[in-house]
Amino acid sequence: MNSLQDTDQNTQLRTLYRSLLDSEDRYHEFKQLLALYPVDDAGAEKAEAVGVRDQLNGRIRDWVGDQFGGLSAMQVMLWRNILIEERFNVALSPWKEANMY
Repeated sequence: MNSLQDTDQNTQLRTLYRSLLDSEDRYHEFKQLLALYPVDDAGAEKAEAVGVRDQLNGRIRDWVGDQFGGLSAMQVMLWRNILIEERFNVALSPWKEANMY
């Protein structure tokens, strides 16, 4: 991926963040759709999961516009881990470790 694509994806994600922060209803709908996304440790995204992800991406496009490229399966799983399963990566960065004292 080139830096222009990375920038576009980052811009799209910031737009999604802002949309969720600006509307509690959107946030709750987003969270409900994430909860519907089935978890499968096998690695391959099943048809049911694809359907939920398509529905989620459709709602996001309704909120932020058609230019939104859509969340990948990995991105949906990351969002799901954070918002539904409340799992965060809490590993300390070197900066935090250096500033603990």
